[in-house]
Parts: sequence; C-alpha cells; structure tokens
Amino acid sequence: MATKIKLNDCVPCIAIHPGEIIKDELDAREMKQKELASLMSMPTSVLNDIIKGRRAVTPEVAVLLQEILGIDASYWLSLQNQYDIDRANINKKIVERKKNIEIWKVISQYCSVKYFEKLNVIGTKISENIKIIYSIFGVTSELIASFSSEKELSYFKKSECLKSDPINIFSWKHFAFYQSSQMLDVADFDENSLERLVQELNQMFVVNINTIDKTKEILSRYGIKFIIVPKFDKTPIDGFSFWQGKNPTIVLTLRLNKIDNYAFALLHEIYHVYMHLINNREQKYIAIEGAEINKCEEEANKFAKCSLIGKDLWNTFLKQHSMISPHAMQMKIKQF
Repeated sequence: MATKIKLNDCVPCIAIHPGEIIKDELDAREMKQKELASLMSMPTSVLNDIIKGRRAVTPEVAVLLQEILGIDASYWLSLQNQYDIDRANINKKIVERKKNIEIWKVISQYCSVKYFEKLNVIGTKISENIKIIYSIFGVTSELIASFSSEKELSYFKKSECLKSDPINIFSWKHFAFYQSSQMLDVADFDENSLERLVQELNQMFVVNINTIDKTKEILSRYGIKFIIVPKFDKTPIDGFSFWQGKNPTIVLTLRLNKIDNYAFALLHEIYHVYMHLINNREQKYIAIEGAEINKCEEEANKFAKCSLIGKDLWNTFLKQHSMISPHAMQMKIKQF
C-alpha cells in the first residue's frame, strides 16, 4: 500500500517567490518589465522588487496581473502564500539543524563518538544520532551532569601513569547498560546455584571450544545475561557486573584474549553477582586495571583464583616441587 504524504511535511530546500513566475511569463511573452509596469501604473523599480522577491504580491497586484496576463488572481496569491509558508518552514529547519549541531558538539566532548561509529551504532544523520546517544546514556539532555557524577572516573585523576580515558570508560560502561537492556529475557536467577555453575564453567574452560557462545548459553540457563563489548581505546576494563531489571548482567571485553584471563575475569564477576549484587542490586562492579582494590574486589579475586585451582591442589603441588630450581619450577608450573 502506498504511503500518503502530506504536502506540508515536505519542506523544500528553497522557497520560490511568485516574482520568478512573473519573470517566466514576461520572457515567454517577450514583454519587458517596463511595459508591464506601465500597464499596471506602477513604477518599474517596484515591479523589479517583486520579480526579485524583495516585495510580496499583494491582492491589488494579483488582480492587475489577472487583468493583464489572464492568470487568476487567486493563483498569484496562492503562490505568495506558499512562498511565505516555505520560508517559515525553511527557517524552522535551519534553526533545528543549528541546534542539533550545537548539541552534537557537546556530545562529542563527553562520549566516544568515533567508537560508536566503528561499531555502526550511529550513522551520518545528526538528529538520529542524538536520539541514539541519549538512548544509550539514558538521558534526554543531561549528558554532562551524568558524566560528572560517575564515581569510577575519579580513579583516573589520581595517576597520570595510567593510559586511561575517562570519556571512553564512561561511554563503554553505558554502552554495556544499553546492550543489556536490548537483550531478550533469560531464565529466573537462582541465588543458590553458584557451585553448580562454577563446576559447569570449569568443564567448559578445559574443553575451550566455542567458549563465548557456550558461556552465554550456560549463564542464560542460570539467569545471568552475558555480553562481550569490544574494548575502546584506553579502557583497561576486564569485566563489569550489574543488576538490570530481573536479572544480573556480566560484561567482558576480551582485553587479554587468553582462556586463563577470560576464565578468571568471568569467575571474578560471577562472585560479585552471587555475593554482592544479590544483596545490593543498585551496586555496580567494574574491574579496571590500576583502580584501588577494595574488600569486594579482593574477595572476588580470591574466589576466581581458588575456583580455577583449588587451594588443596595448589598446596600439594608446591610441597612436591619445593626443592627444585626456579627454572625447573617454571616448567613444572606450566605443565601443572
């Protein structure tokens, strides 16, 4: 079915003044402006202003044009009316474009526009991009205030040695929220399933085939959303966990693309879900290299380490090889 378009919805690039039509009529009739002005008892300069769009076609002028050129006065007045409407619409359109340009300048200062372009999240139309950015950050216009209130950003004001960009971290984090909100619902979360989940994941780590897809499938069954969000430049983030809606979400970056780093980061965030987020769903845990290690992060690190290699197993290994040389120990550790 064809879509009906209202003419008023189609804003032209330029507005055409009725004076241009008068000029076309004069050219077609090989009539001089002076001759028409004389017939209308009007100074030639006044007629020239109308033809050049500097004056409007009034009802009196329209009636005279009808008498001389044989074209209805209503036609000339409708042209003038449409010209006035088009001018108003064009001005409104320009004002809107200027406003969007100013908004985009601010957005570009407080979010990673180039990375959203790389991910094909935004395109070339500024008005649409603004809507998308506002949707990602969950704001209408308070992007600067949202940026200023970010707790994690204070980590990067303490050390100039860290190669971190607060804007990129801010953008990455909110893109993770957005991606989670777009995911389909998963199973109900079972807070008593931690041990079973870890056993299943450890079996998966050993096999290490289609690991990311398998992780997503396993966590989904346990009521946890799982996302891989590409790392932005200068965003030393390994993992992120938060609660959104009815389910927790775990996000990894694959910053260090190795199975041991992947397993450790995943188990680290799983501990936050079962031990921290379950009691405080407003809290968010983000693993940023160089950030201060608090008690919750220490607990999550210890859990991830012990989940991968049990304490008893590790102690037994150390006792068996405590007397060998450092070089030999490195080889044994690698074999272990």
